[in-house]
Amino acid sequence: MTKPAADISATVDYSLDKWQMDRLPLGLWFLVGGLAICLHSGSQANEAALAVVYLALLGLAFAGWAATSLIERSGYPFYVVLPLVFLIAFLAVCVIAAFGVLGNYHAPGRLWWSQLVNPPVSAFGWMLIYLGAGWIVFVLLRHFYPSRPIIRLSPIGLSFHRSWLPDLLVPWQEVKGVGPLRWPSVHGGPVSYAKAIAISVTQDFYEREMAPKRSILSPPGSERMFVPDGSLMQMVLTSPDLLVTSEDLRAPIEARWKEFRERPAAVLSPSAATSVVFGRWSMDGSWWQISMLALPLLAAIAVVLLATRILPR
Repeated sequence: MTKPAADISATVDYSLDKWQMDRLPLGLWFLVGGLAICLHSGSQANEAALAVVYLALLGLAFAGWAATSLIERSGYPFYVVLPLVFLIAFLAVCVIAAFGVLGNYHAPGRLWWSQLVNPPVSAFGWMLIYLGAGWIVFVLLRHFYPSRPIIRLSPIGLSFHRSWLPDLLVPWQEVKGVGPLRWPSVHGGPVSYAKAIAISVTQDFYEREMAPKRSILSPPGSERMFVPDGSLMQMVLTSPDLLVTSEDLRAPIEARWKEFRERPAAVLSPSAATSVVFGRWSMDGSWWQISMLALPLLAAIAVVLLATRILPR
């Protein structure tokens, strides 16, 4: 635990910023790939517009898959699920039919149906450019204008916030234990996972405060976040996109729990003292970090030079 985090009056936040910024080079490589395709295939303006149509269809396909997956996991009765699936299929057919009608109308500047069926290569280049640029803008905005942390520690308790589990507050008085996840085993006692840090609460608190906040929009695997342990319910706080060590997660939580669990909740209030942020990206000057950012930029320069015939092919 860092020295600022050891001050129990300090607020401790856990951010996804490092996970997102570490994937910034992915957006840069998308831009390089799209730029290479467009420059070397003689892209035209209508192909850039065609890429927007393809991205819309791709988004529609993903939305349909996500909707059917969520409906399947929802546990709703069959007579409710079947009409919803048919509705999704009907909307998809309507969109495809609309593009077909648009393609049959041969007016200047229209995207013909033949282009949608037989797209030019540069349309995929533009798709890569849009996806890469969109990801880069999103990541940089999140870095310079951080969103709400997924975990916040304060004197009043542990706050957890995800889109599928929003505004959850666990007062320290309700926490019954902090430590590694204990996974039940059919071959004897529970198995302990040292790198998975969890807090334990009573079943009553889980049913009253946590279960009602769980959304149908939770991603696959989120059901493993809550694991029974006898009469208690464990809430796992470790996740793949939270790039902090298990000690930096466990130690600040355990220190505040031991300090504030015996104090009445009415006398506790959020602290205005220093704030410590874990999971925040920073430029450390390592060769790995520099190369991950520099290589896509050098590749983009090479692509442009090759396209303008400054370099020999």
